[in-house]
This record gives sequence, structure tokens and C-alpha cells, in this order.
Amino acid sequence: MITEFPQRITIDGFVYERKSAHNNAMYYDSKDNPSEITSRFISLYPNGELTYLWDGLELKWNKQFEVVKEIAN
Repeated sequence: MITEFPQRITIDGFVYERKSAHNNAMYYDSKDNPSEITSRFISLYPNGELTYLWDGLELKWNKQFEVVKEIAN
């Protein structure tokens, strides 16, 4: 169970940055991913589930994500 949403995650090697909260989830966007479908409005839920928006529908995205660790100065 996710208790604090990470600032950055990777999915399939693309970096996604945290944007805004909605319902119980957090939106993430990627500047790296060239896909019009899976580069924006990716939702990460507290149970680790990922979804994406397509044509007004929220669809389950059966992918794994990794947290990008921040390096302390």
C-alpha cells in the first residue's frame, strides 16, 4: 500500500513526474514517452494499480512501475 506518492516513477524506462491528486490517486505525466495515450494522465492508486485515460475512459494499465530515488545533497 502506497502511503506517500513518489515525485518520480519509471514505467517501461520512461520517467513520469507527479502532477496532481484526484480521488484516491495521483496523476503522472511523462515528457519522455512519445505515446499520445500513455504519456499523460497516468494514475497511480494506493494499491499500486496504474490506469490511463483514453477517449474519456479510465483503463487499467497492466504495467509495473519503479520509484526514482532522489539523491540527497
